[in-house]
Amino acid sequence: MTRRDLLPARAAVSATFFGNGFGIGIWAAQLPRFKAALGLSDGQLSIGLLAFSIGAVLLMPIIGWVITHVGSRLATLVAALAFTVGMLLIGLAPSLSLFVAASFLTGAFNGSLDISMNTNATVVERAWGQAIMSSFHAFFSLGGLVGAAASGLLISLDLSIFSTMLVSCIFMGLLFLSAAFGMMVETDKMATEGHGFALPRGPVVIVAVLAMFCFIVEGAMVDWTAIYLETVAGMELQKAFIGFAAFSLTMTICRFLGDAVVRRLGRARTMRLGGLLAAAGLLLATALPHPVSATLGFALIGFGLANLVPVLFSTAAQIPGVAPSAGVAMVATLGYGGYLMGPPLIGFGGDIVGLRAMLAGLILFALTISILSHRALRSSTV
Repeated sequence: MTRRDLLPARAAVSATFFGNGFGIGIWAAQLPRFKAALGLSDGQLSIGLLAFSIGAVLLMPIIGWVITHVGSRLATLVAALAFTVGMLLIGLAPSLSLFVAASFLTGAFNGSLDISMNTNATVVERAWGQAIMSSFHAFFSLGGLVGAAASGLLISLDLSIFSTMLVSCIFMGLLFLSAAFGMMVETDKMATEGHGFALPRGPVVIVAVLAMFCFIVEGAMVDWTAIYLETVAGMELQKAFIGFAAFSLTMTICRFLGDAVVRRLGRARTMRLGGLLAAAGLLLATALPHPVSATLGFALIGFGLANLVPVLFSTAAQIPGVAPSAGVAMVATLGYGGYLMGPPLIGFGGDIVGLRAMLAGLILFALTISILSHRALRSSTV
C-alpha cells in the first residue's frame, strides 16, 4: 500500500485527534461558566475535575483489552461518540452532584478515546513507514485552539451553556462519523498488540517522572487558564478563553515544527530550553497577573512544552534492555496520571493558598524538567 493510498487513513486519524482536542478546548473555555452557573468555589469545581480524571484512569486499562478484541477502529468510533454525548450531558448538569457524575462519565469516554485513537494512529504510522505521530498530536492541539475560539464566539452570541455545548457536540459528532469511514482496520497482529499501561521501573523512572511533570503543567493550562484570567487577572468572561487559545496556538505551531526543531537542537537542548521557556511563561503569568502579560505567559508555556513529551516518549522507546512498547507504556502511565490528577489538586490547593500561588508553584516542575533532562536522556541510546 502506497502513501497515497494511506492519505484517507491519515486524514481520518488527524480529524479524530482534532475532534478530541476541540472537545477539550470547549471544556476548558466553558469551565468559568460552569463555575459561575453552579456557584462553585475552586475546590468544588475541582471535584468535577477529579471525577473526570478518575473516570479516565479507571477505564484506560479496560479499553486496551477491548481493542484487542474489537480493533481500534470500532473502539475509536464508539468512544468518540460517547465522549460527544458526555460533553452534552455536562452542559445539562443543573447541580454540583450531576456535574460531577457527568464529568466522571465524560472522563471515562475521553480516556477510552485517547487510548483507542492513539492505537489506530500507530497502525497508520507503521503502514506509512515513517514517524508521523507528532503531526497527529499537533492536530489535537489545533483542535483545542479552535474549540476555545469557537467557545468564545458562541459566548459572545449570548448562547446559553447548553446551547453552546449542543452546537459544539453536533459538530464533533459529524466530524467523528466522517472520520470513521477513512480509518484503517488492523491486521490480526496489530489488533492483538494493543496499548496497555505499566508502572515505570529501572532507567525508565526518571523519564516517566519528567513526563508526569510536563503533563501536570499542560493539564493546568487546559483547566485553569480561563478561570485564572477571569478571577485573578480580571479579564471579562467572554474573553477569558484567550489564555488557553494562546497556549494551544503556540503548542500547535511548535508541534508541527517539532521534528525539525529536535533535529536542529538535539534532544537534550530541546528539553533544557523547553523547560526554561515553560518556567519563564509561568513566572510571567503569575508575577504580573494582568490579562496581557498572563496571556503572553501562557503562550510562552505552549512554546516550551510543545516538544518535551514527544522527546520523552522517543527516549523511552530506545532505552537499552527495555522493549520499546514497554518503555512507552511506562511513561504513558505516569505521564497521563499527572495530566489527569494535577488540575484537581491545583484547584483544592487554590482554596487554601490561592490559584495564583498554585500556578506559581508549577515553576518548580518546569525547572526540574530542564535540570534533569540530561540525566534522563543519558539513559537512551541516542
